[in-house]
Amino acid sequence: MNTSREHEKESFHPHRIVIIGSGPTALGAAKRLYDLGQGKNNSVITILEELGKPGGLASSVRDDKGFLWDVGVHVVFSHYTYFDRVLNMAVPEWNYRRRASFAFMKGSDDTRRFIPYPVQNNIHVMDKIYQQKSLKGLEEITKNPSTRKPKNFDEWLLQKFGEGLANVFMRKYNRKIWTVDTKEMNSAWVGERVAVPDIKEIKTKIAEVDNGTDAKDSEWGPNRFFRFPKYNGTGGIWESVARMLPSHWFRFYEKVTAIDIDRKIITVETGTGVKASHYSLAYDTLISTAPLDVFTSLLRSHDVSLWQMQELASQLVYTHTHIVGVGLTGQLPRILADKSWVYFPDSDSPFYRVTMFSNYSDDHVPNPGAYWSLMCEIAEPQKSSNPAYWSKENLIKESIQALVLYGFITADMVVSKHYRRLDHGYPVPSLKRDTILDTIQPWLKTKDIYSRGRFGGWKYEVANQDHSFMQGVEAVDKFLSNVPELTYPDPNRANSKKNTDRTIPLDYEFAIAHYNENLDWIKPHANHTLIYHQGNDLGPPFQFYGWERLENLGREAHAYLVHITTYYDQLANVTVFAQGDNMQGRCYKNIMQFIDSAKKGVPCILYPKVYKLWGNIPFSRRYLARFKTHKLDIANGTLGQMYQDLYGQPPPKAMWVCFNGCFAATKQQILRHPLEFYQKALAYVSKSPNQEESNYLERLWYHFFEEVNKPI
Repeated sequence: MNTSREHEKESFHPHRIVIIGSGPTALGAAKRLYDLGQGKNNSVITILEELGKPGGLASSVRDDKGFLWDVGVHVVFSHYTYFDRVLNMAVPEWNYRRRASFAFMKGSDDTRRFIPYPVQNNIHVMDKIYQQKSLKGLEEITKNPSTRKPKNFDEWLLQKFGEGLANVFMRKYNRKIWTVDTKEMNSAWVGERVAVPDIKEIKTKIAEVDNGTDAKDSEWGPNRFFRFPKYNGTGGIWESVARMLPSHWFRFYEKVTAIDIDRKIITVETGTGVKASHYSLAYDTLISTAPLDVFTSLLRSHDVSLWQMQELASQLVYTHTHIVGVGLTGQLPRILADKSWVYFPDSDSPFYRVTMFSNYSDDHVPNPGAYWSLMCEIAEPQKSSNPAYWSKENLIKESIQALVLYGFITADMVVSKHYRRLDHGYPVPSLKRDTILDTIQPWLKTKDIYSRGRFGGWKYEVANQDHSFMQGVEAVDKFLSNVPELTYPDPNRANSKKNTDRTIPLDYEFAIAHYNENLDWIKPHANHTLIYHQGNDLGPPFQFYGWERLENLGREAHAYLVHITTYYDQLANVTVFAQGDNMQGRCYKNIMQFIDSAKKGVPCILYPKVYKLWGNIPFSRRYLARFKTHKLDIANGTLGQMYQDLYGQPPPKAMWVCFNGCFAATKQQILRHPLEFYQKALAYVSKSPNQEESNYLERLWYHFFEEVNKPI
């Protein structure tokens, strides 16, 4: 007879986690499981992918002429530190780009013009009739702003942009990309995705253009800077992330055909045609990244509410997307050479967007300089008529004819034609969408199912690569540790900030304040280095663990305090703070020495004399003459007053110091002071590029972090 303990041992089985799909959401979930030590004796991870490689809607393919194509436009920009760090580790080489996007649209005179993106911030480039229509509408809503909650997206457009802009651009373009009337869409999805114009700034720009000033992209939005892999396209990113995970987790060419949610059994088809076979796979927790309407149709249950869920899911609205890639000989014409992508709002253009895809990477063409490429995206309504128009042959023909008509190419340049149709292209934020999702998703959760991702979650506002990846990450944290999700339930909050609550933990880390210095010296430690760039570079010279762009404020002190205040709860065991100048001055020449020194309670190389000056710093003329671009701003208060403000007590008569802004501290040494202490210090050096307060802090670093006060 078994004892109760023997019975428990026999009945125990590891947590069986199944992930359907292998795109960004699935890989986000898998990477988080791996980071948390899952997939060993505690759990069994299975990733089912019906195709032969990972990537999903973020995959890439190279055609037989040597041109590389993505599945639509994917660029990398991010709201999440965790996402950034994973990609930094997965992909060693990137191209960094400044967005240059435009709309190519007809004016009142039927002449097409390039209008910098976003159009609503650049109406000064329109012809005078459209310009005045748009301006009049903006003036009307400025005088009589509406406080009523919009019933739909169309009302939202009118409230934010006025009748003129709505008719000139907004309704046309949104109808083009979504394939439905703006009255059939909700307004909850908008968030940061639509820029609201400043009428005063617009009038200033109109005056500038009238005086001959060129128009440029207004640099609004989260993707004004983006990066793109140097090799293998967007798909290469996700293939690299997949290689970070155990290969036995993946099962390729395996398609889910049914899911018994009562017994928690998945029916899986493997093989094709007459060789196809089926097997059953049990799960405890299921993460699905399949389109929600398709996924719910696979469910089997005695639960009488299943039919209702399937009926609701069938009411979700989506578009079909056609990708037409055109490989060309020669070089990009001047009118396109400086552009990233172009929008086409007019109904007589077959596509809604064309991307200058060869501008992203030389790897996209067989021979850079001799070839270039354009990628066109075409939206088809979910229920469309005239199948001949939506055929592959016709859409390729229509696209090339339009590109020729606009003067972008000539027909004899075309050497390669690529085509792909996505059955699910865009998840449309329809009027009923949120009601449907608010019913289905909680119901699925009661069945231990998380449906997440671009179409698994069906929220366009959190459907970019970073959002999709983090939906997978957050779902894992939810069912393993009951950590609340952010991205899927609260898109506006997720999009409103940089989310730093998850990092890849390190034993030690180098936080480097950088302006324009050569960084080759830190390359051996790049996988432990976070660069805070305060200059004008688009990206790092090579890949680091992290690279963050900061406004040029407060010299190195600002960068150091941004690091501490941002990652106060996720600090490495030891953090070394240094400037990008290769340890000039009184710094250890081997940066690793700082780690041992910090562990001994000594943050830096001490100056041989104690410091006793608590007023303003008596700078020499020679020192002040060093600053050519940004003169030193003398502080209103003294060093002693800063000390009093930070510590809440008068400064000591003297203290030990170390100069040159290079030091290290253990996590425990940093946590001696509350977060508010560092936030207050940061406020002192957040006003201008070169402040005396930065010099004050240079004298205080040792005092901040010394483990035991050295006798004076």
